[in-house]
Amino acid sequence: MRTLKILGILLSYPSVEQVKALPECLALLRKETWLPQTSVAALEELAGWMQGQDIMDLQEAYVDLFDRTPSLSLHLFEHVHGDSRDRGPALVDLHNLYQEAGLMISVHEMPDYLPLFLEYLSVLQPAQAAHDLSGAIDVIAAIGARLKNRKTPYAAVFDALEEAAEHKPDDKAIAAALAEDAGAPLDNQQLDREWTEQFAFENAAQTNPDGGCPAAEDMVKRMKDSVNQTGAGSQ
Repeated sequence: MRTLKILGILLSYPSVEQVKALPECLALLRKETWLPQTSVAALEELAGWMQGQDIMDLQEAYVDLFDRTPSLSLHLFEHVHGDSRDRGPALVDLHNLYQEAGLMISVHEMPDYLPLFLEYLSVLQPAQAAHDLSGAIDVIAAIGARLKNRKTPYAAVFDALEEAAEHKPDDKAIAAALAEDAGAPLDNQQLDREWTEQFAFENAAQTNPDGGCPAAEDMVKRMKDSVNQTGAGSQ
């Protein structure tokens, strides 16, 4: 199922090669027909915007959104328990899951990087991919809602992921996430404070008192269950 992999490509750091490949990517999305036409049309608008940008401007916009705004981070487990020590074991589990599926990480990114997760899902059967995508859909939907607040075309990718998931996000969870952080850009002092706090504290409100993070553990469990049920894997 190349649709999910293409959505991951759209969320990757922009490059000249990525922009050149956009027409082929859109053609594959239309051919697979996994997404509704409204989602494909929005993704076409995103692609058109990307193609109309100078590559340096496009890269700067990407970094401003996803690297300089913690609440828009594409590393899923950061939204669950920040940079507390609980993230480490969850990352190891996810890395092992990719290996069990015959996938090796060849980029300098953590396993919870959303484009990597989507590439993993793309090797599963569509029904299983939709099921496992649902394990992270609340986090994904919260990022998407914040991107809409920033009025960026990248929000179209997150709308498409909601369409692709087996289950829809929890509206109350999304509202709570937005009340905590609506995704507004941070100034330099706020950004420094945000990262300092993540390293200094364990984000107790989202962390299991006995260790581990329920949402992260559930996400990994769903993905593990999928591999066990389907035996999916390819080199």
